[in-house]
Formats: sequence, structure tokens, C-alpha cells
Amino acid sequence: MKNNHIAFANLRAEMGRFELTERELALSTGIRFDRLRAKLAREAPLDLEEAFLIAGAFPRNNAVAYLFAEADGRGRNGEGAV
Repeated sequence: MKNNHIAFANLRAEMGRFELTERELALSTGIRFDRLRAKLAREAPLDLEEAFLIAGAFPRNNAVAYLFAEADGRGRNGEGAV
């Protein structure tokens, strides 16, 4: 399963761990597949409600702050772009 276009490394890793495809994620969240794909690639805005829907699709390691850590411009240690 190739998810190289997914901009969020932790989300991409968890999808791999749980063998969750983008299509399955779209079905479980109710977000249209094409829109979800664009949002995960950061080609379209992802709102907070959608982030929580996506996080809810994972049985563990599902904290929004963890899955979307790169979205705020900070790295693993909390430092980075302002």
C-alpha cells in the first residue's frame, strides 16, 4: 500500500500499522474519497472536525495532535517554523 502523497508522517505510519487504506478511511469518516485524498496531501484545507473524524478511525495512537503533528509546523521536539 503506497501512501507517499500523505503529508502527515504519523498518520501515514498508523495507516500502515493498521493496514487502513484511504478508501477505507473515507468510508469510515464519511469524507468523500477524492476530498480526503486532497486533504491528506495538504492540497485542500483540513478542518478540526475532519481531523477528529480521521483520528476516530484508529483504535489506538489516535490523538489528533500526534496524527497531524506536522500541520502546525513543529517537529517531534516542538521546535520549528513559527
